[in-house]
Amino acid sequence: MNLASKHVLVVDDNAANAELLLDLLDDHGFTNVHGISDPRQVLAYCVKHKPDLLLLDIRMPFLDGYAIIDQLQQHFLHQMPPTIVLTAQIDDETRHRVLNMGVRDFITKPFLHEEVLQRIRNTLSLEHRYQVRDQQAETLERMVAKRTQQLNHQSRTDPITQLPNRRGLMQTLREASIGNSATGLLFIALDHLDEAVRLHGYSIADQLVRHISQTLYSQLDSGSVLGLWGGSELLAITQCTDQPTLERLAAQLLGSFEQDQALGDLLIPLNARIGISWTTEFFNIERLVHMAALALPQKNSPQRIQSYNATLEAQQRRRLNLQQAIRGATQRGEMSLVFQPKISLTTQEIIGAEALLRWHHPELGHISPGDFIPLAEASGDILDIGDWVLEETMRHIVAWRRMGMLNDRFHVAVNVAARQLTRKDFAQKLLSRLATYGIPERFFALEVTESGLLSDMQNARLQLAQLAKMNVAVAIDDFGTGHSSLAYIQTLPFSTLKIDRAFVMDIDKSPVDRQLANMITQLAHAVGCDVVAEGIETASQAAYLHSIGCEAAQGYYYARPLPADDFVAWCNNRASTPPPLTAMELV
Repeated sequence: MNLASKHVLVVDDNAANAELLLDLLDDHGFTNVHGISDPRQVLAYCVKHKPDLLLLDIRMPFLDGYAIIDQLQQHFLHQMPPTIVLTAQIDDETRHRVLNMGVRDFITKPFLHEEVLQRIRNTLSLEHRYQVRDQQAETLERMVAKRTQQLNHQSRTDPITQLPNRRGLMQTLREASIGNSATGLLFIALDHLDEAVRLHGYSIADQLVRHISQTLYSQLDSGSVLGLWGGSELLAITQCTDQPTLERLAAQLLGSFEQDQALGDLLIPLNARIGISWTTEFFNIERLVHMAALALPQKNSPQRIQSYNATLEAQQRRRLNLQQAIRGATQRGEMSLVFQPKISLTTQEIIGAEALLRWHHPELGHISPGDFIPLAEASGDILDIGDWVLEETMRHIVAWRRMGMLNDRFHVAVNVAARQLTRKDFAQKLLSRLATYGIPERFFALEVTESGLLSDMQNARLQLAQLAKMNVAVAIDDFGTGHSSLAYIQTLPFSTLKIDRAFVMDIDKSPVDRQLANMITQLAHAVGCDVVAEGIETASQAAYLHSIGCEAAQGYYYARPLPADDFVAWCNNRASTPPPLTAMELV
């Protein structure tokens, strides 16, 4: 530390005193010392050449030392040069006043050279340490500010794509909302990304996300922002609020998915769906994003772009209400069963019934199975509901056996959801329940859909094999509307194939539907199964199906699904009344 190079300013209206101090400092090696005898020049000098130490006489004409200190404090604030007061009188009042004004020390007149030098050196040394400390603090503050900025950038940036993450996107939306900026959102969901992870690993999947993000970003204008909202969800923020323009932009972005994505030697399929929302005024951020997410088409929908509208939200709210209301519906007595008879097309006898689930909510009213069953399957509530259906069906079978309704050909079929069928103990529990009720297995049947089988083919095969071994009949429901794979027809133990109503409703006028129904019937017979046709509404439909060998039918032509008591009455009435002649018999 070289104190001799420090800039020292001596201010004293007595030129002799000022000269004495300047000479003293010069004699002891100080090389940067200056003197001023007119106090009015001090502020201007200090502004131009700020000293490291100010030696200031307290009593001077025009401006005394107090006034100069006050000027310097007003100008420099906390950066005022350190000051030693020069005074011949060091009374208590003077001492207290200048100390309160922040001076460092006093030098009394007449000057004692060694004391003057030591006080100057002490003050300069202390001030030097202060300066070093302040510089270190400033350096640390800059480092902290820089690191904070880096951390803030990292916290708002996705490390894989280097695009804004959800936090960064929220900041952009917050700024747009505060500024009442017109804002449009494209909520982009990437499909099949999980397949890329399974096939190629996370490293390739990360490269794929980075590649497609860059591809999409390159198609946006400079005022737009693209970021990662979730693991497989991107959000594009634009200043456009025109629906047709937003939809054209969405279509342009989807063009990037028309071909497989090239990563080195790999070609990886990837698809996407886009939901759109927009606003022209101050908006709630979560609400605007939610609107875009609501508009996102479902995975199984052929539609890939959809804009938000109030109807979509109403449907979503209804789905949410249904999802909440369905839990505990059986315990509250809101669920019931209806039964639709199955008729032999050869003898016109009643050979069975299909148990169908109905739900009537006290506030929402009657709810279609097509609405609530998929929700129950998705939420897992179908397991409790399915158990209730099995229990309720068996209770009716027991009652009908006591009434003598069930002959050896009569059975009641229950629809089983995929999540029920693929439980490892499903068959065992079902057989145990039949035994508890004392129901022979021939009186009970299951109906499963193609999609239910394909969701877990291996476990489905194991469960059905156990049931087949105990002579529980199994029917494939809605055949022809799913995958219709010959592989599972060959290997799964089922006894009945049901022709879906889609192939029956136009069978009178559609040669294609007639041919399809014929082919399904022949296929079923070829693998040793009988055939039940659903959705029969006319005598001519029944006649044609009988002519191609279809064994049984059900539909409104015979009876609608009926509550248990009405079903019993219908069966008794049919037993006492000859069935109507079919169109085939009229010929």
